[in-house]
Amino acid sequence: MNLNEPDFSQAVHYHSGAFPPVTLDYQRLIPAIEDAAASLARYDAKMESMVSSALLLAPLRRQDAVVSSRMEGTISTIDEIYRLEAEEDAQTLDPYREARSDDIETFLYSRAMMRAQQAIEAGQSIDEHLIRSIHHVLLSFGRGMRKNPGQYKRDQNYVADDRRRVIHFVPISHVHLPQAMQSLVTYINDDRHRPLIRTALAHVEFEALHPFEDGNGRIGRMLITLMLWKLGILSRPHFFVSGYFETHKEEYVERMRNVSANGDWTGWTEFFLTALHEQARVNIAIADKILTLYGAMRERFRTVLNSQYHDQALDYVFGNPVFRNDRFVDRAGIPASSARGITRRLTEAGFLRTLEPSSGRRAALYAFDPLLDILQI
Repeated sequence: MNLNEPDFSQAVHYHSGAFPPVTLDYQRLIPAIEDAAASLARYDAKMESMVSSALLLAPLRRQDAVVSSRMEGTISTIDEIYRLEAEEDAQTLDPYREARSDDIETFLYSRAMMRAQQAIEAGQSIDEHLIRSIHHVLLSFGRGMRKNPGQYKRDQNYVADDRRRVIHFVPISHVHLPQAMQSLVTYINDDRHRPLIRTALAHVEFEALHPFEDGNGRIGRMLITLMLWKLGILSRPHFFVSGYFETHKEEYVERMRNVSANGDWTGWTEFFLTALHEQARVNIAIADKILTLYGAMRERFRTVLNSQYHDQALDYVFGNPVFRNDRFVDRAGIPASSARGITRRLTEAGFLRTLEPSSGRRAALYAFDPLLDILQI
């Protein structure tokens, strides 16, 4: 073999004509279905019982953005993403100028997921338009702009080890992609399989199609959350499974390859259901930590601030754990004179860390480390 040519000797090719599978071994899958359904139900019930669930669970979305992007080789931290959000929220002249490309890509993942939620809440179904729209958001800035945002691939693509030039998987040809995507979307919105089974099979099919030039893994993992929500497993799109997939990345990839290589749809589905079950337990533990922190900080803010606005201050820093002081003054629902004193007292008490002091017309930048520390992964 020419050293400059890719090695196809280990490549698995797309399973043309095999989706959706005619049969699955339900006897083998029933225990995994029951475990996943029970764990997701517990997780969803817990989230719904929280008075401030939207506020307390927003950090999980940012955490998923970091993990899912990291699986594609994009390395960011949760505080870097929050910092970029803070700069954009503060309407900094060029919020992306000093940001690393990896941080921008991870930030856009979080934004794409929020746009998808808004579209579905407005009545849109999970269809090709939605998928292409969120892909457009995901690749709308930075390196992704060169990868045809919102457009299906125009050439054959591959899943490969670029350094070794070894091809691991050959997705469907771009010539046959349009019909395959129509079939996938039809399946997503059909009820021939249980919602959990449908989500498992739709995910592996999307990844096998690899419909875009870039961003397929991230879009595929977003669709898991959106399907679980849209199909009624979750009351809101607040469950993320990327953490389990990253921890078990080799098995995740191999299970997907085995669908095309050996027709092992049951093995993939069992792995996927186990991922939902285990990740639900992890997410409950993280949510418990966030809720415990919120309760403890509520008492400490009340004591330190000695102000009628302690709850507004607490809610703001939980929702925006990195922020510019002028945004806090404008948006925390606290009179300006009181708000400035509150950030000063919280900084003096060690609850806020100054990332940048105020300079000229540029407000100080603060970080709420107690929450960021829980989310570091």
